[in-house]
Amino acid sequence: MPKSTEVLPECTQLMDPGKLRPFLEAFTSRLLNLGHTRLTVSGYEASARHFGQWLQSTKIAITGIDDDVVRRFAQHRCRCPGSRQADRLSAKYVNRARRFIGFLVE
Repeated sequence: MPKSTEVLPECTQLMDPGKLRPFLEAFTSRLLNLGHTRLTVSGYEASARHFGQWLQSTKIAITGIDDDVVRRFAQHRCRCPGSRQADRLSAKYVNRARRFIGFLVE
């Protein structure tokens, strides 16, 4: 199956990444261009969207992202809009958000 380089529409309505939207679009495009499957990229996109949604709800500025903010995201009791609501986020899910944050730092 050929790998698509289009941005994934499936996750676009679940959570609002806010001001991180253009960075999220660039991140998903990069992952697709690197040859990751749509399924893999959609997992990264969901985590990054969730992180952006959570930043908005906690009123944390993009410039305020640091290790403590990532820790707080990882430990929040999720009641964010969309399909994910849990008492804890998995380490894999948080690591996907960390990879997005690493992209932001670049």
